[in-house]
Amino acid sequence: MSIPMHQLPEQQPTVWQPASVEEALRLKRQWGEDAVIVAGGTWLRTSWENGLTPMPQHLISLGRILALSGLTVGAEGQVHIGPALNIADLMRNGLVKQRCALLVQACAEIAAPSIRNLASVGGNVMTRTGDLIPALLAMDAQVRRTNGTTEQTTLLSEWLTPTNAQGQHDELMTGILVPAKTSAAASERQEKASRKHEFYLKVGRREAFTPSVVTVAGRLTLEPDGTIAHIAIAVGGGSAVPSRLTRAEAGVVGKPLSKSTLKALHQDVMADFQAVADDYAGVSYRKQTAANLIISECYKAWRKGGGGHASQP
Repeated sequence: MSIPMHQLPEQQPTVWQPASVEEALRLKRQWGEDAVIVAGGTWLRTSWENGLTPMPQHLISLGRILALSGLTVGAEGQVHIGPALNIADLMRNGLVKQRCALLVQACAEIAAPSIRNLASVGGNVMTRTGDLIPALLAMDAQVRRTNGTTEQTTLLSEWLTPTNAQGQHDELMTGILVPAKTSAAASERQEKASRKHEFYLKVGRREAFTPSVVTVAGRLTLEPDGTIAHIAIAVGGGSAVPSRLTRAEAGVVGKPLSKSTLKALHQDVMADFQAVADDYAGVSYRKQTAANLIISECYKAWRKGGGGHASQP
């Protein structure tokens, strides 16, 4: 239940607008736990208004640091997304539509358009349960962050682990990196030799504008004979930290997309998904739903390629 306006604290936070990453980190160190770094602020505002966290004394805005709101392509074709870029602008970007279609699909499932105009990509990731995370995990995305002195780049899957989470309050995210796709010519050759399928699915308590109960994302490549050449699967939902199901992936790579393979994959997803229960859904429901969605998408990939071989599911 939201806090009525008359119950909000009379003392409103001081807003700081640093012009550089170094200045933002310096202010954070100066004010410590009394300060919060903010981009769009939509998730933080919800926490304050619902009384989940106290409103801080200081807000450190990233709005004036233009480098954190940009989108560029590196020399090797890697897409570099500024963490302060809002979700709506990311969706509208032609380069992102061309190279990161799975991410655009995930963006469309987040909240209402008015929220997407404010909410930042980095803020969604910083929640550690955001709906963009499964798509980014399936795309092997990396996180770039700095402590003001040194900058490090880490796989998002590693950044999400509890060990890495301990030191993140002293750092600032400076970029989200999505690996490059192959060149157009190479991609065309690969398409002729194999079949690719991407998917992003979110199950909520209603059709739209709702927190996720289960979210799955994946990328699948099949050889002409139906053999699984590559698969990446990520799951999340609710308060669970999304993760890649690497053991389940390894168990099916190199195998034909057959009924027995899908049955084994279903069992592995059920076993490996670290779902978290809440008032809306239990662990078993989340696990079953995630496994069913993933198997359904694998079957769609087989159907899209025409099916018809002996090992059909």
